[in-house]
Amino acid sequence: MQKDHFTAVSNNYRKYRPAYPKELFQYLSSLTPGHQRVWDCGTGSGQTAVPLTEFYDEVIATDLSKGQLENAQAHERVVYKLSAAEKAPLEDQSVDLVTSSQAAHWFVLEEFYSEVRRVLRPGGVIALWCYGLLSVNESVDRVVKQLHDDLLGPFWPKRTIEDHTYGSLWFPFEELPRSAFTMRAHWTLEQLKNYFRTWSAAHKYYEQHQVDPLEVLTEPFLKAWGNPEEVKEVTWPIYMRHGRVLTDK
Repeated sequence: MQKDHFTAVSNNYRKYRPAYPKELFQYLSSLTPGHQRVWDCGTGSGQTAVPLTEFYDEVIATDLSKGQLENAQAHERVVYKLSAAEKAPLEDQSVDLVTSSQAAHWFVLEEFYSEVRRVLRPGGVIALWCYGLLSVNESVDRVVKQLHDDLLGPFWPKRTIEDHTYGSLWFPFEELPRSAFTMRAHWTLEQLKNYFRTWSAAHKYYEQHQVDPLEVLTEPFLKAWGNPEEVKEVTWPIYMRHGRVLTDK
């Protein structure tokens, strides 16, 4: 069963996590024959659940973190439920789409996939995606890599440094061709640092050292960024595995 790694940072998660592009949700909507209900698993504070309401009648959004759900964005067509990925609070063949954004690497996949097969309607789609390390420019990117790999490397609880693309993720479905999407934000340096503070590894570093890891790298970030009030474009590549239940399963 998955563990709750995010309650401690849930207050800032909704504020400082970037938004997924609308094109991603339009694309997924084009793949499903029905548009009644979605299961968004590991919803966090609803970054995926709420945009999906533009294309589907109802979203059942589940997460193991009570803190995340308490800080989730309210929407009349999103039903938030405290639930592990491995035991969905859903009826058999009751959803058209299953999504999980930046969360599937925490799941016990065999049990989660069993639930996916149970709840998907015929022709339904499962889509799992994550995003890689952000990019600003060559100078900032070097400091970001230093933060992620060197300073916080020992504090990542699971899958982080070795696979940012879900390329090695076990995915026993009739897979659709991988599509490229990019997430974008326009931030000051402080906004960028607040995003880093939502990382589970940053919180674990603070718990052990009682020091904000972003303060450790204050000077390198300032040197790389320049004027801290300057707004720069930040981009993240999105990597998605998506497909349909195999017909012989």
